[in-house]
Amino acid sequence: MPSKALHRFTQRLISYETDLELTDVLITNFLRGQADERTICEATGGRVDGYPRLHACPNTIQSRKIVGLHLKSTIHVAFIKELYEDFSDFLATSLSRAALAGVDASRFAGEVKLDIHAKEILQAGSWDAVIRLISDKIFRALENERNTRSLINKMSVRVGLQLEENVLTAAMPYLDARHILVHRDGKPDDLYVRSYPDVPIARNGAITMNFDFVTRARNAVKALAEHIDARMIDAGLVRQQDIAGQR
Repeated sequence: MPSKALHRFTQRLISYETDLELTDVLITNFLRGQADERTICEATGGRVDGYPRLHACPNTIQSRKIVGLHLKSTIHVAFIKELYEDFSDFLATSLSRAALAGVDASRFAGEVKLDIHAKEILQAGSWDAVIRLISDKIFRALENERNTRSLINKMSVRVGLQLEENVLTAAMPYLDARHILVHRDGKPDDLYVRSYPDVPIARNGAITMNFDFVTRARNAVKALAEHIDARMIDAGLVRQQDIAGQR
């Protein structure tokens, strides 16, 4: 059985997959619509007074293509961003639960120096909550390095995992794509292009954000999360109450 952290991650992926599939079906059918003298708003049954932007779009094949493909791209970009955030949450949760399971304290803390106030410790309310507080701060300190591969590797060292490099490498183009989407409007720098030559780049210089890309992203990042989870369970770093299906 997987951990509760992995179960939550995969359940959120299922919800996103439904969003992606529904978007793909709706936009595909939308693009097949017939052109006429109406606006897109009128052709799709929208209220003219409620959707002024759509009412400003003529119901032509080209206009439908522009509007439909932009929506699809927006959903795909949102998926990559959410995928990263949920994977990051999975890592943080797994790290804190490993600390509660009794990981070696000196290795877990490493060289990280934390600023913790007495008020935070007192407000935690329990030893488990204090451990979670410290673990979260360690994770955020590692995350501040803004290097996802380094973050995962350092987390692996802290809890004594030996991750398979090929599983990590397969997920990195998609985890690193989030930074490109957030900070570079989807247009990768030379380092990203050199590091991930197989990632398709569109004519405008941006990552080709299509259904195939997000599907491969989902599969690669899910495989990495499952790999990390399995290694943590094998290492005894997941308590029984943190296994899915347990209370």
